[in-house]
Amino acid sequence: ILLEMLFRCNLLAYVGTTSPHRVLMWDDHVQKPIGELSFRQPVLQIKLRRAAIAIALKDRVYVYHLSDLSLRDKIYTAENLHGLLSISTTSGGDMVLACPSVTEGHVRVELYGLRKTVVSDG
Repeated sequence: ILLEMLFRCNLLAYVGTTSPHRVLMWDDHVQKPIGELSFRQPVLQIKLRRAAIAIALKDRVYVYHLSDLSLRDKIYTAENLHGLLSISTTSGGDMVLACPSVTEGHVRVELYGLRKTVVSDG
């Protein structure tokens, strides 16, 4: 089971044990789902930010706009069985995302505000 809450608000992202390929967006104020994302691989990690949701699978990361769940970015990674993924959570700043690079042992950092990608040297 994976569960991620957006700060201290009513939005939750949930992956259950019965459907590990599906992320359900839940609004606790209305007590019902407000969106769903499905994948061919099991979801390993979820990260929420005010304007985005990032989802780690075995070999890629998907980033969606939280407002309408439209795809913002797809990032290929090396095998990432632990779902390593992090995003900045400050509400005023531009989003920064870190995940494994396609080269094993390297880290990829996406600086969305600068439209720049940085990959570690290892």
